[in-house]
Amino acid sequence: MSEQPIVRLRAVSKLYGSTRALDDVSLDLLPGTIVGVLGPNGSGKTTLMGHLPGLLLPTSGTVETFGTPAAKLDDAALARIGYVSQVPQLMEWLTVGETIAFVRAGRERWDASLADRLLEDFALDPAKRVGTLSPGLRQRLAILVAVAPRPELLIMDEPAASLDPVARNDFLRLVMELIQDGNRTILISSHVLSDVEKVVDTVLVINSGQVHCHQSLDELRETYHRVDVTAVGADLPDPLPLPGLLTVTGDRRRAMAVCGHVPRHQVEAAARALGVEARVRGLEFEEIYRLIATADGRKV
Repeated sequence: MSEQPIVRLRAVSKLYGSTRALDDVSLDLLPGTIVGVLGPNGSGKTTLMGHLPGLLLPTSGTVETFGTPAAKLDDAALARIGYVSQVPQLMEWLTVGETIAFVRAGRERWDASLADRLLEDFALDPAKRVGTLSPGLRQRLAILVAVAPRPELLIMDEPAASLDPVARNDFLRLVMELIQDGNRTILISSHVLSDVEKVVDTVLVINSGQVHCHQSLDELRETYHRVDVTAVGADLPDPLPLPGLLTVTGDRRRAMAVCGHVPRHQVEAAARALGVEARVRGLEFEEIYRLIATADGRKV
């Protein structure tokens, strides 16, 4: 029997006036996947993530989390979700310690040892009032109270945006630790692609409210290629007859082509058939992302 998704969206659209923040989005998120949610500013990432715990309601379509309409999640279901927003929503009049105690009271699975360790690792003073904390320290506190309950679904919208390099490395180590629990599903958005590449196994690219890619990172690496070709004798044909050809730069003697959505062995076979000198290699993740995000609506 196939595995049931922890999150299911069907034909979800979200309108703000005449602006379509999400446009007919359908996708399933399976338990244990670590999803990098990527896209330019204003692409719909935050809107999408806000629908999963029922913080936002779709204009049309359906969102189910844990098999229940997200808008109808009860307290027990919400306790299974951790959420870190881009701008943490914390009670500024409480101290750090009071904030932790407040959240802990409603979470049966609270991991006290993890909370204590993060309190120290994140250099958070329990006696400090939240309203006096820097943006980076607020973000660390928001991460702490989101992950200490050991949620089954952890949603993090630009969680490292306010963190300095040392704190960001600490955060990445924490994510790597959380990944070891294969039953936890994590969504994380970030503009720092090198961070995303270190921790995710699945890539979700959104642009103009539409999903342009929902695919495993390994599959993307295996199906996007750079091909350096040099003519031997006759000039290179124009266009180059390579499968999945996306872009070509160069001239009739030497060119660099990019191919996508095609296995490497097919590209290599086509290059050999041309009778040219050819070198096929994988693209860096940042190059793959750029191609997908600027694909003018072509979906992967």
